[in-house]
Amino acid sequence: MRLTAETLTLFLLLVPGFVSSAVLNAIVVRQTKGHVGHVIEALVFSFLIYACLTPFFGGSPVNVEVTTVEDRTTFRPTADPAFLISAMGLAILFALVVGASITHDFHMRILRWMRLTYRTARDSTWIDIFIDQRRYVEVAFTDGRRLFGWPLYYSNHPEEGLLYIYDAAWIDGDGKYVDLDAHGILLTKKDDIESIVFTNLKFGQATPRGEHRQAEANGNSMGGKVDGQ
Repeated sequence: MRLTAETLTLFLLLVPGFVSSAVLNAIVVRQTKGHVGHVIEALVFSFLIYACLTPFFGGSPVNVEVTTVEDRTTFRPTADPAFLISAMGLAILFALVVGASITHDFHMRILRWMRLTYRTARDSTWIDIFIDQRRYVEVAFTDGRRLFGWPLYYSNHPEEGLLYIYDAAWIDGDGKYVDLDAHGILLTKKDDIESIVFTNLKFGQATPRGEHRQAEANGNSMGGKVDGQ
């Protein structure tokens, strides 16, 4: 019975950390961790969670009552519901805060400002660019074709090379735009993308694509700047 109580206590102590790790994996693109890495991350989260809660609740979320009757000792585990609920809530909150910081590069931006590092918090440069540069793109293919549109969805890693272009239009040899009669087009790695140019046009600035919009986009694709920007 004593072993059961100790096991239950250990389990409840570690669960909030694993919950934080699971939530973080669900909202942030990052490298896959091994079993040891998951356990270490869960331990760190659990330590932070209980370090914050212990001053308010004290002790442990699970206590063991020891009862001795006629030389017979029994151990009865009892849980503190308020402590456990608070731990789970804080576990989710921690994961959301850390996830937001990684996604928006908050903490690494501060460290770069302090000249302590030049790295970002995100998993790859591919993710860095598509998150920071929310603009229309011009995709150039190895066969000479060019496609203009809004990068609505993109894969987590450049090796996958998946890119969904919304509000898409082909650019012909004369620089004119031929709109697609579709919601968008999915580009895959086999489409042989040569380069992706991020224009100066932000969302909504390229529709409708009249003659003046075509002229602006043509100038932008050659390194020009859209009037008024």
